[in-house]
Amino acid sequence: MHIFLTGEIQIGKSTVITKTLSLLETITGGFKTYFGLDREAPEKWLYMNPASEPKNFAPENAVVRLSEGRLPQVLTDKFDTYGVQLIRSARTNANLILMDECGSLERNAFLFQQEVLDTLEGGTPVFGVVKLASNGWVDQIRNHSRVKLVTVTKENRDTLPLLLARHFAETAK
Repeated sequence: MHIFLTGEIQIGKSTVITKTLSLLETITGGFKTYFGLDREAPEKWLYMNPASEPKNFAPENAVVRLSEGRLPQVLTDKFDTYGVQLIRSARTNANLILMDECGSLERNAFLFQQEVLDTLEGGTPVFGVVKLASNGWVDQIRNHSRVKLVTVTKENRDTLPLLLARHFAETAK
């Protein structure tokens, strides 16, 4: 069973993932997205890189430019090339595939979407995040027969890492 977290913005989804992964002895692949150090600024970038590597704020890792008062400028081709490459590599080399996070920004990245959905059909467990406010293609993740959706709240975010680590450790056996 694949696990996808959802919840309010800044509730601690990525922190739950980080803590869960720290409890596991596994080879993790896939991707993570994150803002730069300018998260609160009116102009900022969203970045993507391999799940197992530290954050990298290099221009080649930028996937979305966000500007106050304007629609996000999504670099769709980055999702369809770099994002697909990260997922394919994980399908070959990892024991756990991270997808942090999937949302509406990838609505036109059809190759990326298909790679995510194809991965859910495979045997390698997936640990991901779907944006709470998103719909469209991410509904296919939410409603997938092999996905369990877990809502992160202030009340459960401290206990979830241990529960999720147990789940993934049992899945690996």
